[in-house]
Amino acid sequence: MASPDEVADYVGRLRLDGRGVVVLGTGQGIGGAVCEAVAQAGGRVLCVDRDGAQAEATAARCGGEAMAADVTDRTRLGSVFDRAEELFGDDLYGIVDVVGVAMPELLADGTEESMQRQFDLVLRHPVLLAQVAIPRLARRGRGSVVFVGSLAGVANTRRLGLYGTAKAAVHHLATACAQEFGPQGVRTNAIVVGRVLQSGGDPNPDDEAVRAVERAVPQGRCGVPGDIASVVLFLLSDLAGYVNGARIPVDGGIGVVSPLPSTQRANR
Repeated sequence: MASPDEVADYVGRLRLDGRGVVVLGTGQGIGGAVCEAVAQAGGRVLCVDRDGAQAEATAARCGGEAMAADVTDRTRLGSVFDRAEELFGDDLYGIVDVVGVAMPELLADGTEESMQRQFDLVLRHPVLLAQVAIPRLARRGRGSVVFVGSLAGVANTRRLGLYGTAKAAVHHLATACAQEFGPQGVRTNAIVVGRVLQSGGDPNPDDEAVRAVERAVPQGRCGVPGDIASVVLFLLSDLAGYVNGARIPVDGGIGVVSPLPSTQRANR
């Protein structure tokens, strides 16, 4: 940090020159955009995905290293960070967890199997990171971890009750990690993501369902992966050097809008 008599280099603080960042879930959507953002800021990236071909494609775009792994498995996640330490050594600095798939289902229709699968896909790997990976940053005395959460973990959406419950737990886990690993120099934050297009399984952008979402969002549009990657880059960088335990909405403002219609005649 600059002394009181120095001019702070705020743009320079955004740089990640030489720092190693592990991104979990590096598809063409949010994860791929995060990898590209890190690389453009001078960081080195280990692109991890269950789909090895997808990890390779993303790594080729951003000049990173690729690795195929199921990060919901403790042993395989440990192997990911063994590889990260081989690649980056003491420059291992950041972790971004993008993995998380919604399995829409009414709560009353759930089974033991569907419940376990949903929790595995959303909550298990962040907990494993706290046990397997974040301590490796703590031993180095610095680092930044970003969990990609969801608006579903803040406000309820029909058929996403279990997914939202798991994401709410991820948001809380970020604060627990911030408290536990902060004294060792590791910051942990979560971003609360709204509706993002171009991230797999999207309807046609002209679909009425998409237009309805855009009408509801105060900014008048859905998000795109770059909107999320921009905030992740900020949280990884020294610009966010005093940001720890935050849950930052990245949703175009929809999270602060009441769904209730107005009772005022003028507003109707």
